[in-house]
Amino acid sequence: MLELKRILFPVDMSQACLRFAPIVRSIASRTGAHLTLLNTLELPARYETKPVAFTSWVDIRGLMRQQRSEFNAFRKAEFSCLLEVNHVFRRGDPAQRILEYAKKHQINLIMMPTQGLGVVRRMLIGSVTAKVLHDADCPVWTAAHVPETPQTVRLSRILCAIDLSEQNVGLMRYTQGLGQLFESQIRYLNVVAVSESWAIRPLEADFVMGLVRDAQARMQALENSVNIREDLKVRSGEIAHAVRSEALAWNADLIVIGRGVLGKALGRLRSETYQIIRESPCQVVSVVADW
Repeated sequence: MLELKRILFPVDMSQACLRFAPIVRSIASRTGAHLTLLNTLELPARYETKPVAFTSWVDIRGLMRQQRSEFNAFRKAEFSCLLEVNHVFRRGDPAQRILEYAKKHQINLIMMPTQGLGVVRRMLIGSVTAKVLHDADCPVWTAAHVPETPQTVRLSRILCAIDLSEQNVGLMRYTQGLGQLFESQIRYLNVVAVSESWAIRPLEADFVMGLVRDAQARMQALENSVNIREDLKVRSGEIAHAVRSEALAWNADLIVIGRGVLGKALGRLRSETYQIIRESPCQVVSVVADW
């Protein structure tokens, strides 16, 4: 069974972070994982080169004390019910510190929201989250649409989007592990990537249906090769939109996707990681390509 022993939750005290906290608390509680809250104070680059000159007009120590005080209050309010909670303070670039800590301490899962706000929330992934998604070696659990009112985290249905490459064997096994851990139903989805306007053209629609039948056969063969027996689904259309539509239709609670890492070839689905997260109606776990 999959084990989540160490979870990292970067805390920046933003509204998105505060709304995401109940999700982190619920997952840490259900898995019994050791949770680390990482708070980073980002300072201007010139502070490192000329700290004395910089502190002459900015109270750095005061900022640190204020941030530490807010962080401790947040920790007590949201995570006092957990036994295994560590809190760490760092200075510097937030994304870099997150990645360094995750690698050094063998973190199994990073949990963090995106930072989109207001009407542009569906179009924006914060720069820190984007960097972590791009470079992290471990799975990243995120969400673009966290409700303002905390809700009970339900994980009864997990949708795993795959692109039928051999690298998806690890992704499927990881999803199966999540399903066993949370006692969830699992559905595997493959999207035949075509323009959705093709469906209204008879000749092109026949061609797309042929692609769908081929994908169904390949998906069944992949499932047989890894000895996994789960629900299979093939859709056609634009990838992120098709994943979103299937998640809504099936009432999925979590989407699992693969994501590429620097220096490795990306499948079509992996190259749309950001778009899938932005479009997703639920939380998303993205797993590195060679997991």
